[in-house]
Amino acid sequence: MKKTVLLGLTVLGVLTGGCATQNNQANRASASSDSNSPKRKQTVSKTLPIGQIISSEKMDPDVAYKVTNKKAKFYDSLKVFGKKSGIFSDYETVHGANLILGATEKYVTADNTYYHVVNYQSGGFENSISPEGSSDYNDEADNGYVKASDLTKFSTVKSQWTYQKKQPYYVADACNNRIWNRPAYTVHYTYVNHVFDRLSTTQLYATKELVKHTGSHYVYLETAKGKQLGWVYKTPKVLIAGKYRDPGKQLLGPKKHEKMIQKIQSRKSTKNRVGVNDSLSMQQRVYLVRNRKHQLTSVLVMGMDNRPVKLTIHNGQVTKLSNYTYRRKPWKIVTNKKKLRTHYRAEHAYIDTDIAETTFYSKKSKKLAMVETIGYDGIAHAIVYRNGRVSFKTHVYKNVITYPLADFK
Repeated sequence: MKKTVLLGLTVLGVLTGGCATQNNQANRASASSDSNSPKRKQTVSKTLPIGQIISSEKMDPDVAYKVTNKKAKFYDSLKVFGKKSGIFSDYETVHGANLILGATEKYVTADNTYYHVVNYQSGGFENSISPEGSSDYNDEADNGYVKASDLTKFSTVKSQWTYQKKQPYYVADACNNRIWNRPAYTVHYTYVNHVFDRLSTTQLYATKELVKHTGSHYVYLETAKGKQLGWVYKTPKVLIAGKYRDPGKQLLGPKKHEKMIQKIQSRKSTKNRVGVNDSLSMQQRVYLVRNRKHQLTSVLVMGMDNRPVKLTIHNGQVTKLSNYTYRRKPWKIVTNKKKLRTHYRAEHAYIDTDIAETTFYSKKSKKLAMVETIGYDGIAHAIVYRNGRVSFKTHVYKNVITYPLADFK
């Protein structure tokens, strides 16, 4: 009789191995009965509290689960399953944090089925080619091992449909929302894959819509040329429904005898960086309107955050300042002469959003006015000169984490 070979399975081998064959099971039985074998007692059933693993397999972590058994316990590993010292988490912790779970591995024993689970995570501005944390398992996402019966499968998406006809949109707020690979927490890892920084004047189209289990609506965007972008939270604060409207024509409305020109910030001047809070790579624009005498009558500045600021001019002096919302609705109107000789800061008292500060210069200066967008990651300004010249600048604050715009094109 040939000498029986002991498999000598370690715990790691048990966790990562595939299905045990009948021959392997026979070998284990033979090895455990061999009195000369030093490892005869290290059988699977004695090594693991859960007993012998009959089969194991990889699972799709994008299939979502909720913990539903109030007595559920999550353990560090199958080796310590059931031991108080091995508890990783419990129902109160997972349910209290409203965590969504995804199973990466399934283990079947004679009595029960067990899952190795991870928490659903939402990342940020990683490169979409290799987003951080998108693997099936990492230390931060790991939530240990649990009985399959303690979890209930559920759908993170209540409904999803494709439009029969594409719905037109254009950008309102370019910085407070981004474009995602999937709506947050609908799959095991979500991240930003596009930004609005260079899409502020682009006609966009929504091709489909979904409703999350929370009731939030998201639309899937693409460009007029069919470039696929991603999912965006559906709110009028972010997107304006309809065909793109040029802000100069919409808010200045030059008359027949007036001439309007547009000045655009160079791409190089924006530094081509993406900020977490601001649209640092958005090109600022200035519209200038002149009368028959070639005098400036009005100016419209589209700042770094895509919010319009309008200057009404008479005899070389600003007589009215109109700050607009992201949806191009009148917000703060200033006609006070004293304020129009120094500066005026338009900001929200209770909402965290960029500040628009307008500085006015005396008639002796070659400069007419400067409009600054003051953000969290940087600051940008557009200076308008009386002769119609315009200068732009974007400055990124030091020690602020930014990302290459090329990662999000």
